[in-house]
Amino acid sequence: MKKFRHKKSLGQHFLKDKNVVRKIAALAEIEENEAVWEVGPGKGILTEELLLQKCNLTCFEIDESLYPILFEKFGKSINLVNKDILKINWKEYLNDKQIKIVANLPYQITSPFLFRVTEHAVNFKRVVVMIQKEVAERINAGIGTKDYGRLSLKMQFYFNVEYGFTVKPHLFFPPPKVDSAVIILTPRIDKPILEDERFFWRVVEVAFQNRRKMLRRNLRMLLSKEKIEELGVSCKIELTRRGETLTEKDFIELYEAVRKLTTN
Repeated sequence: MKKFRHKKSLGQHFLKDKNVVRKIAALAEIEENEAVWEVGPGKGILTEELLLQKCNLTCFEIDESLYPILFEKFGKSINLVNKDILKINWKEYLNDKQIKIVANLPYQITSPFLFRVTEHAVNFKRVVVMIQKEVAERINAGIGTKDYGRLSLKMQFYFNVEYGFTVKPHLFFPPPKVDSAVIILTPRIDKPILEDERFFWRVVEVAFQNRRKMLRRNLRMLLSKEKIEELGVSCKIELTRRGETLTEKDFIELYEAVRKLTTN
């Protein structure tokens, strides 16, 4: 096995506990020949377990020094991609297939990676990822809590979110400074259908722009003062509220009212 040095810049914390690996793989509920993505396989402890499920496994590893280690260990039993998962054209790799994602995600790519997952949500039938516990709590947060925000709303808009289990730092090498957690995402059957999802998320982004400020103030990024006055009359959502107090239904109502004013 070739020598390897951990890279802080890539947030590398390699799982070393096989019981945790087995639990992660079990939560993925992989069937034979299913297409599975693993992001950041590291030295392949989870990869080994996934291959026992006889899946069609694609591993994305950005670290060039890990590529020969993984290739030496697994050869052509995996499709090994030595590229940055955040920079590739996902459509080329998805190829209109239904995919499962199972991964111990590098901490620093968690949010941008999950946002990319929502962009292609129709292609993912199950996502099981280990991330920072605090991020897992944000994703699973309820309305009105300090953790509730754009990430919570977006993940819960596309997926049913389930908190799997907590993983302590000593089960990694090198150990991170915080706890990790495994979450399970499954596509929502009842996902709302919107005419302009892009604009909906723009309204959500603006509403959460400054958490201390009321909607009336934050919406100035989208509407003139005059239009905001109109909105106050036409929309049932009180503009004195703050973004973190709005439910998904509230946000849809706000989006529809704002959109009407911007298209008229």
